[in-house]
Amino acid sequence: MSLNEKELKTTTNELIQTNNLQELKIRLEQSFDICADLVEHPLQLKTRTNVSLYYFEGLTDGIVLKGNVIMPLLQEVNEDIQVFNSTIIATSNKIVYTWNEIKEGLLEGQCVLFMEGEMRSLLINTKGWAERAIQEPISEVTIKGSHDGFIENATKNIGLIRRYIPSTELKIKKMRIGERATTFVYLLYLVNIANEEVVQEVEMRINNIQTDTVLGIGELSNFTKDNRWTPFPQTYLSERPDAISHHILDGKIAVLIDRSPSVMIVPMNLIGFFQTPDDYNVHWLIASFFRVLRFSGFIIAMFLPAIYIAIVSFHFEIIPLDLYTSIATSRIKVPFSPLLEA
Repeated sequence: MSLNEKELKTTTNELIQTNNLQELKIRLEQSFDICADLVEHPLQLKTRTNVSLYYFEGLTDGIVLKGNVIMPLLQEVNEDIQVFNSTIIATSNKIVYTWNEIKEGLLEGQCVLFMEGEMRSLLINTKGWAERAIQEPISEVTIKGSHDGFIENATKNIGLIRRYIPSTELKIKKMRIGERATTFVYLLYLVNIANEEVVQEVEMRINNIQTDTVLGIGELSNFTKDNRWTPFPQTYLSERPDAISHHILDGKIAVLIDRSPSVMIVPMNLIGFFQTPDDYNVHWLIASFFRVLRFSGFIIAMFLPAIYIAIVSFHFEIIPLDLYTSIATSRIKVPFSPLLEA
């Protein structure tokens, strides 16, 4: 039986069971069938031992790969055992023994190293892809506040929040969801301020999500809200690290996912939707006045049309005669009833 005809196990937790580079290549190609962006980079060390590097072209930083991985392997390895020594490769790495770890590492942008004669592998952090710079979010422009915003990188977004809350009480939990494509979810909260029962409830709801994948924070919000049929918002989304940090300091929980520039805050009440980032940068009396003004406008916008219809259609006797005559005259050529007009 030829090597290409060998049946290799595909169990996700299967250990690496061969030290032959050709067999390892076939096993990897079985997992990533028809993946034109999976690159193989064979090398021969000074010890005459062959190694193979595998990575996804669009997820890997070529400069880091060449300068911190390939060059040290070719120039500094005098004994094979040094390959798995973290002091040789000038970037973070870890030894793995299962195919599941290898596949997850590759899909996260890491480079995997196989060495002839070794039934283990080395995952090397060479992540690097095109992403936009940190800038102020267009939808949440502020005058007196900071002018930075979240981007589509959860690690950098967490770093932005760390800058605003440099405290050991800021806790970060990492979870994984998605049965077909993995998405990492992060919970951020202050341990002595946030309600621990609420933290556990949010964590339980996220862990109970059963779906192929979650690509946006809005999808995650729909999965975790109390009532999935209500049209009213139950979570608060923002792209501003200062606004999110204020909510965390108030005892709320921030939820981040990778590839999303928005961060979700839970739990959220009605009053919280009438606050703006600028409220924290002005005198509290002025901020309170504007909050009352916003809330009053909301109440008026909700009830004024109903009051107008009720008075014009059913209680017109309470309207002064001159005003009622003016309203009636203006509606002579209107083909709709007051209900449809409103």
